Amino acid sequence: MNIPFRKITSTPTDFSVSLDGVTFKGEIAFKERNQAILQAHLSGEISLTCDRCAEDFATMLDEKIALLIANGIYEGFNDTLDVVEINEMIDFDELLRSEVEMFKSDYHSCNDCKNQERN
Repeated sequence: MNIPFRKITSTPTDFSVSLDGVTFKGEIAFKERNQAILQAHLSGEISLTCDRCAEDFATMLDEKIALLIANGIYEGFNDTLDVVEINEMIDFDELLRSEVEMFKSDYHSCNDCKNQERN
């Protein structure tokens, strides 16, 4: 799902996209000049690989996402929001894919390895 940046208004616009059992749902609203704020929830089941034993396991996502969407190059610094630079179009499918990949790139342990770490 794509939305042109120029169609984003100060009134929050709802969106929802799904991919492979994961849902990315929330709202986006114009902030100022060439910026918008996206508040969303990422939920669903994904498959991960344990970083200790290399076994595949499934886990549930339940993440709150807050992004600053910049139409063009973002000049400045934002210490509270991750910044995503776009070129006129907001691609919610790509935002979903990138958030899932970012989650997958973190360190993950299956339940068996977590139990071994505790003992």
